[in-house]
Order: sequence, then C-alpha cells, then structure tokens
Amino acid sequence: MMKMKLAATDGPARVTFEPGGVVFMLAAEESITLQLDPSLAPSVEINIWPNGIAVWLPYPGESDYIVLDSSNREMTRLW
Repeated sequence: MMKMKLAATDGPARVTFEPGGVVFMLAAEESITLQLDPSLAPSVEINIWPNGIAVWLPYPGESDYIVLDSSNREMTRLW
C-alpha cells in the first residue's frame, strides 16, 4: 500500500474526498494520511487552495481507500 500525507501547513484546512464528499477538518500543522493501492496513485487528483484540499479518488466502489490520523490509526475507509 502507498501512503499520501495531507497536511494543514498554513493554518486550519478542510480536506474533502470526492466524489463521496467525506470531509475532515484539520487544525494548523495537523495531518491525515490517505492509504491506497499504488497502481491507483497516478489517477488521484489533488487540488489545493487557501484553507482547503480536495482529493478526487478514482474508481469509487472498486477499491478501498483508508484514511489514517497522524498516529497512523485508521479513521475511516472510503468505498
């Protein structure tokens, strides 16, 4: 499995996983990690703007994406 770290480096940030609309609010300097099959990584689209990160995941329903907290504990599974 591959891990992608998403961090709120410049202050609080909202992280949204699409197309499901799952949202996490991160405090300044907080992070979460997306764990996924490495073969899917080239199809993940990440858009960043002030106070927000949108992560578009490929193939909903066909693969598990795991969201981990900063201590590597599972928070949720997407699809």
